[in-house]
Parts: sequence; C-alpha cells; structure tokens
Amino acid sequence: MTSTNVKVDYLKPWIIFFALSFVATTIAGAILGAIAGGLLAVVGGAPRLISIVAGLLGFLVSLPISYFCFRFAVSKFLVPKISSTTESTVEPFKAAA
Repeated sequence: MTSTNVKVDYLKPWIIFFALSFVATTIAGAILGAIAGGLLAVVGGAPRLISIVAGLLGFLVSLPISYFCFRFAVSKFLVPKISSTTESTVEPFKAAA
C-alpha cells in the first residue's frame, strides 16, 4: 500500500463493517427485544423492566454480531491488500556463506 491509498484502504472495510453490523444488530435486537417484551408483558412486567431487559439483550446480542462482522470486513477487504503489499516489498534472507 502506498501512503496515499492508506486512508482509502482502511475506509472501505470500516464502512462495510459499520453497515453490516448496524443492520444485523438492529434486526437481531428488535427480534430479541420483541420476544423479551412480549414474554415480560404476559407475566405482568413493568414497562421500565421491559425496556431495561430489551436494551440489555440488544447490547449482548450486538457483541458477537459486531465481532463476526469485523472479522469478515477485515479478512475480506484489508488483509489481502496488506498481504500482497508486504510480499512484494519484503526480500528473503540470504543464507550465510
């Protein structure tokens, strides 16, 4: 990677990571929050308790989703560029004579 492409090369994986994790965690949080809210409402839970439990579940489910989205974005878009650049610029060691 050249110094002029460094910012752009990091920006694309970050945007992809952000978009994927935002959509996935929003959907998963909404589903788990709806299930938890429905169950707590059936048993007579207070609205404040429902919002706390739903928020906590949404946060907990976002952690692994964010991790896997990050791994995907970095391994798919960043590592190949870094690997190809370092392979072309690194010279192998010369054997001692």
